[in-house]
Amino acid sequence: MTELEQLRQRRELVILAAELQRATVVRRLERIQANPAKRVLGIAANAVSRPLMIKLGSAAVTFAVRAYRKKRSTRKKLKH
Repeated sequence: MTELEQLRQRRELVILAAELQRATVVRRLERIQANPAKRVLGIAANAVSRPLMIKLGSAAVTFAVRAYRKKRSTRKKLKH
């Protein structure tokens, strides 16, 4: 195997690794976006980072936690 072939192979491996990392990130983002409670928590986290939005952020977090608990308790009731 020549040096040029080795460089091409390394390049292909680097590109493959980058594509796999990108796919993993995209998959994780899709999971987060699919969960409404996490979506609201993400919005709340962004809001809390701004000093004027602390009240709105805490209200959004409270709302998200209540919605999550309500959904979870509904699932438990349906199972029993």
